[in-house]
Order: sequence, then C-alpha cells, then structure tokens
Amino acid sequence: MPKRIDREAKRVEIGRAAMQVFRDKGFYRTKMADIAQAAGIGKGTVYEYFRDKAHILRVEFDRYFDAFRLGAMETLGRAEAPGAKLVALVDFALSHVEEWRAHCSVYMDYFSVARTDTKEETFTLEEIYSDMRDLLTGLIREGQACGDVHPEFDSESTADLLLSMYDGVVMRDIFVGHLGGTSRMREEAMKLIRNGMIAAGRRTDETGAREGGP
Repeated sequence: MPKRIDREAKRVEIGRAAMQVFRDKGFYRTKMADIAQAAGIGKGTVYEYFRDKAHILRVEFDRYFDAFRLGAMETLGRAEAPGAKLVALVDFALSHVEEWRAHCSVYMDYFSVARTDTKEETFTLEEIYSDMRDLLTGLIREGQACGDVHPEFDSESTADLLLSMYDGVVMRDIFVGHLGGTSRMREEAMKLIRNGMIAAGRRTDETGAREGGP
C-alpha cells in the first residue's frame, strides 16, 4: 500500500528548508535546485507544492505573521490594564524575533533589494506596519488616559520608535550575530519601557496586576 503523504506537513518542511537556504545564500541568489537539495527531495517535487521561490517566501511570510498575530492577540488577552498590554506586546514582539530569527533575516534581505530592484515586489510590509503602529498608538493613548503611561509621550512617534526598536534588534542579529545578545537586549528594552514610559505607581506585571501588591 503506498505511503500517504501529509501534504501540509511536507509543504511546511520544504518551506523551512527554503528559508534556511535563503538565509545562507540570499533570496535572489537561491535557485529551486538549492531548495530541493536542502529539503532532500527532487526539484520536481518542490514544484508540486510551490510555483517558484517567491511563492515559497510568500507562504512563509504568511505563516510568520499569522503566528505573530495569534501570539500578539493571546498576549493582549492575558493582560488587563493598558500599560500592561503595552509592555506585554513589546515583550512578545521581541521574543518573536528570537523564535523566528531565520525568517526575520530573510525578509530584511528580500526587502532591502526589492526597494531598489526594477522587478515588481511580491508583497510589502506596509499594511502590517500600519496595523502595528495603530495598535501601539492606541495602547499608548489608552494608557495615558487612565494614568498608566506618562502623558508627555507623543503616541504616534513613540509607536514608530517601538517599531524601529524591533527592526533594530533584527538588524543587529543579521550583522553582528545572535550570541545571546537578543535576549539581553530584550531584557534591557523592557526595563526602559517599564521604568521610562509606565508611570510610577502604575507599573504592572503582564497580567495587569500592580507590582508590589494590589
């Protein structure tokens, strides 16, 4: 009896192999044959699951951001106070970099070339950045309204700064290397946010409970 293949599991397996090749060789230098070799299958088998390498990147892009959105919503659902939601969301985003570091580096490589290339981009980050900016801006404003977040912070500019911090962590990992640095930066970043943005006496843990007692 022929062995049944879990097509979705196989697709994920090929996608993961492709992302590692993209990271090692660069997206634009990678050939489908490279992906097939990394996945331990024939090139024709890759085409049974994906049209081309751009299709693979798009599928992995969706998988990455689906996981991000789901994790972010679960994180926000566990917190109560606006300040706690803000802190928890930033902490989750930085931890996501550690978990999906290969994807992050590939996307940086892809977009750095796509911005200057004459070929049409397969996709952009504009909508995702806009959604995250709106979410962070809203949390900052809610926190300011209830006294969780210092009122002197400009909500939109601060949201942009937090997004840039995320990008900066990714860039450092690409150019300097991991070496445990991302975890340390994440810890220091959270100290800056908790001690700098969250009002004294309103600092909370990730559930929204006040630190040091009710």
